[in-house]
Amino acid sequence: MGFSIEMNWEIVTHKHSERLGERSFRLVKEGYHLYPLDTAIAIQTEEDKAPFGTAIITKVEWGTGRTTLYYELVSLTSVN
Repeated sequence: MGFSIEMNWEIVTHKHSERLGERSFRLVKEGYHLYPLDTAIAIQTEEDKAPFGTAIITKVEWGTGRTTLYYELVSLTSVN
């Protein structure tokens, strides 16, 4: 039995993030994804678009075939 996991170095939201606070967000992605924690990484709306800022992932949860990211937007370079 295998375990499929994808390693990511940027956050791609596809405009599905949920705002939790002023700069805090939650994003649920299908499948299991591995991200660096406590490190500033690029955030973008689509794979083929330029990043609009940077975020720090503070928590990752895996369950029922989904990955839930909790992140804080730390800089904004353009309005998406």
